[in-house]
Amino acid sequence: MRLDDQYRLLYQHFGHGNARPGLPALATLLACSERNVRLQLGKMQAQGWLSWQAGRGRGHRSSLHLLLSPDELALQRVRHLLAHGELEQAFARLSPPQRERLMTQLPQFLGAGDNQRQLRIPIHRRLDTLDPLQVSSRLEAHLVRQVFDHLCSFDSQRQCLQPALAHHWQASDHARCWRFWLRPGVQFHDGSVLDADTVAASILRLRDEPNPTQRQYRHLQDIVVHDALSLSFRLQGSDWLWPNRLYTASAAIVPRTRAANFAQHPVGSGAFRVLRHSEQRLTLAANQQHYRERPLLDSIDLWVIHALPAAQQFDLRLDAPLSAADQPLQSACTYLLLNPQRPQLAHAAARRQLLHFLGSPALVADDDPLRQRARGLLPHWQQPLPDTAAGCPLPAGSRLTLVTYELAAFQPLAQAIAARLDSAGIHLHIRTLDYPAFEAGHWWPDADLILNSEVLHDDPDYSCHEWFGSNRVLQRSLGDSSGARMDAALLAIQQQPDSGMRMAAYREIADWLVSDGWLLPLSHERQGIIASPAVKGLKLGLNGWMDFSSLWLCNEA
Repeated sequence: MRLDDQYRLLYQHFGHGNARPGLPALATLLACSERNVRLQLGKMQAQGWLSWQAGRGRGHRSSLHLLLSPDELALQRVRHLLAHGELEQAFARLSPPQRERLMTQLPQFLGAGDNQRQLRIPIHRRLDTLDPLQVSSRLEAHLVRQVFDHLCSFDSQRQCLQPALAHHWQASDHARCWRFWLRPGVQFHDGSVLDADTVAASILRLRDEPNPTQRQYRHLQDIVVHDALSLSFRLQGSDWLWPNRLYTASAAIVPRTRAANFAQHPVGSGAFRVLRHSEQRLTLAANQQHYRERPLLDSIDLWVIHALPAAQQFDLRLDAPLSAADQPLQSACTYLLLNPQRPQLAHAAARRQLLHFLGSPALVADDDPLRQRARGLLPHWQQPLPDTAAGCPLPAGSRLTLVTYELAAFQPLAQAIAARLDSAGIHLHIRTLDYPAFEAGHWWPDADLILNSEVLHDDPDYSCHEWFGSNRVLQRSLGDSSGARMDAALLAIQQQPDSGMRMAAYREIADWLVSDGWLLPLSHERQGIIASPAVKGLKLGLNGWMDFSSLWLCNEA
């Protein structure tokens, strides 16, 4: 019988109070010799579970006081496992109620490891997938960038592409053909070699297999492999953004041979490799053979805590309470979309009037410390509201459904929309989904309004192209006719070699989307990043994350 099982048996018989059992009774209860009883009680006392004093002389019984309930004992043992990072083993030992209780105690274990080169970060949900082809949220996209490499990287300071797995590339035939030359000697985490055939197979997945950004690669005609370290991409038309497409998270280079559990335990060539992945935790370990340089930390643990206490402090927290007005703004915005397939919103005039009603006056106050009122889709843009008659186009007594997903910043906005509609006698039902369910889109036929957000990656030029060209909710809202108008505008943009001209064209698209009543920008959220002074090398990108390989810890005495 294990020591903790023996303790539980003692607790069943003697509870928390003082007891004076004799050794013969204890030996019978624990089914062992009196000598072994003394040994076992001594071990329990050494671990602080009980207080025991042997009886002295004939007729004097031992004194026994049990200090922990079985639940407290289980949590003590679990805390020991947590202190050593064994989260999965800790949860496996507990019943569902005990797990809930443990969740409130987890934050004290989310600090740096003893070797000062380990960082533990809380995240609010489990990860859906780490296969680059299927990522759609900024959390998974950021982690993909830590595990995988791309042909190109992006210098956010200089706002230009830089070499990565490809050390050089050049365009020909008016940007209809792009040739890339690869670095020699690059290996995946499993030791397999990265070559041109591997790169070709990886990029073809984007065109040929269903994925969130498949539309962005439909003009790829074919790929020519010249030798082991060079290949060319031939396109159906001019595309000056082709190298930018190869920087996105979905365009990460993956091995040709992948295990069945690749989405949960991926193999890349990036600065970190996946050491462990469970429902409770993702552990990333430094790739000692990365082609650039070894990360400064040995490992990073991301622990899933669904309801994080607001007052808890951590070395690094990315879902922190948004309270400081000087926190940086997200790169794009939170916005409201309408579903024109719903009977009440089928007419363009009704959609324009409804969005004007919801947008004037703005739902977000100018002095709101948590977010900034959005006057445009990007913080420095200003889009005109639809020019239409005042008032709400829907009759009092109408009922609408708003669909959104679990993000703390969405809830006050959803309530503000409900209050504005209620002032016109319209009832709004708010349906909040988890992110995978929202991304699946099965809710679309029953949704009138959709509350969504967009966050750009470090390359704002191609981020806008990808947003307008492959956001599935936006594409559904536009329908065939307006969708064709969007496609034509984006085709003209990718044929424009000047980035400044492309950004001006994106702004014109945003003007059209807002003034025609397709969407309404609501707010630019604060990023909500809190880090301990011990965390060094912290440089936020436009997506609100940072490159893990540049982080290090300095606990100054």
